[in-house]
Amino acid sequence: VYIPIDRILGQIINSFPKQLKSLAADPYDDSLMNSFCAYLEQSQKRIKKVVQTYHSTSTPTAAQEFGLSLYHCLSLVEDAFQELERYTMGYVDNYLHDGREMLREAKKKRLRLQHESRHLKMP
Repeated sequence: VYIPIDRILGQIINSFPKQLKSLAADPYDDSLMNSFCAYLEQSQKRIKKVVQTYHSTSTPTAAQEFGLSLYHCLSLVEDAFQELERYTMGYVDNYLHDGREMLREAKKKRLRLQHESRHLKMP
């Protein structure tokens, strides 16, 4: 379950800086904002798929802490995209800043999860 989740999370998180850089050229340009909104929508669909995958299987007892860390990472990504969506509705920079910081934290958490997954001992 973890490998497909990690792959999709990587697609979402790693493509964000490029999307933000494109939007930063002129956030009030309708075509740039439409492109950013399309990215948000596509990412929201991916997030739903990740959450469904996460909930499709119960976490083994030996991996409870790992499963909880993965859940926290997913929650950060979900919350970040809610903030980014709010930004597109009113151009309030706080939402953009908060969303970006949440994704930065999710990226760090994802890297820790990748490291932990290599050392996870399953029966």
